[in-house]
Amino acid sequence: MRTYFLPLFLIFVCASLKVSAQPIRIYALSPAAVQTGATAFPVIVTGSNFSKTSKVQANGVTLDTVQTAWNKLRATIPANLTANAGFLSIKVVNRRESNSLTLTVQTAPVGNYDWTAVNQKLQSFVPSIVPGLTLMISRHGRVVHTQAFGNQTANTILPIASATKMPAMLAILTLVDAGALNLDASISVYLAGQVGVPPDKANITMRMLMNHTSGLSGTSDASCLDDRQTTLTLCAQQILNLPLAYPPGTRFDYGGNGMQLAGYVAEVLAGQSWNQFFADKIKTPLGLVRFTFTNTTNPRVAGGAFSDVGDYTRILQTYLAGGVYQNSRVISNQIYLEMQTDQRRGLPVINNPGGVRLTGYSYGWWHSAADYLQSQPAPRTSGPELSDQGLFGCTPWIDFENNYTAILLVNSNVPTATVMWNELRPLIIEQMRQNN
Repeated sequence: MRTYFLPLFLIFVCASLKVSAQPIRIYALSPAAVQTGATAFPVIVTGSNFSKTSKVQANGVTLDTVQTAWNKLRATIPANLTANAGFLSIKVVNRRESNSLTLTVQTAPVGNYDWTAVNQKLQSFVPSIVPGLTLMISRHGRVVHTQAFGNQTANTILPIASATKMPAMLAILTLVDAGALNLDASISVYLAGQVGVPPDKANITMRMLMNHTSGLSGTSDASCLDDRQTTLTLCAQQILNLPLAYPPGTRFDYGGNGMQLAGYVAEVLAGQSWNQFFADKIKTPLGLVRFTFTNTTNPRVAGGAFSDVGDYTRILQTYLAGGVYQNSRVISNQIYLEMQTDQRRGLPVINNPGGVRLTGYSYGWWHSAADYLQSQPAPRTSGPELSDQGLFGCTPWIDFENNYTAILLVNSNVPTATVMWNELRPLIIEQMRQNN
């Protein structure tokens, strides 16, 4: 009797066809309801038989969609779809259509948040630990809680130090979307004829400058970073004249020199001052009114901004929504994902103020270590959690599992703010879990 065997690739194709023939199903939406007037926000669609090419639709409008797990899709709902009360029919499309679920848009506030425990915890910090503080939390495109104690109000503006880094890098990355910047091209390509690039700096790229791997010292800042009377051009030249601490791309060394030089490259490519460039790319599109690098020709790109909680929350909301604010895309989906991809890549560490709790880094974002999050008091998040903490304690963060943003604005120090952050996190997560 003759025996026949199907080639392995035919078996694989048949199996793939069988899987693809399975109907696409969606089982749940998060959120299931939002309030009118929400800015752009992510909706999480849970179901089965999704693929990387699956797209979420809302009332027939195809949304920017990312597959985050085998059974989850994350899509951005723009503000125009939540302008009026009504219903959004959500479905998933990938050659075929799924069933539909309804996302309700209502005029009344959504959720039954109880911030009593959070406010009591905040009050306990003032004035025994800090003289004042402000906290703002946003979710699903709306601010859901704002509270200030002590010598601060909801409109208090403070220096945010290194919390400047993420917004600054966000602005620079818009140049990638515009086709003006290649992250892996030598900076000498962009700076030729502008400043002198020594031969030992010729292989430095913008990716390196924006992620502290350029070889420029992170522990010894150039003196010009604190000189508001010079120009960014002259400061860039001073930084380029510094000796390399190690070969470019071989170490992670957190500091301000690299990002300051990256800011100058942005000035050159944009043909305008840093302040005007940042205004055009971030401040004006997001409607920021208090966020400022101050009136100087040499802004400290990686640490010199001032902000209140409201303006910074808009920046956080834009990022959580996949790079969209209101109905306008600020950064592409590709850049949004790039900013979540760890750029340390296992490199040896020279200077890492995040320690063992913040182990990944990408374009101003620190990535909370999974074991650190799991060591926190319950209820806890499994992440991802991104943050951009500053020297004076300003602590902005995003929790992707629970889809909220928060910023704690204080004028203190990192260790003090970190203690406060750790004590607030479970109280906030509890409210998120009770209001899914």
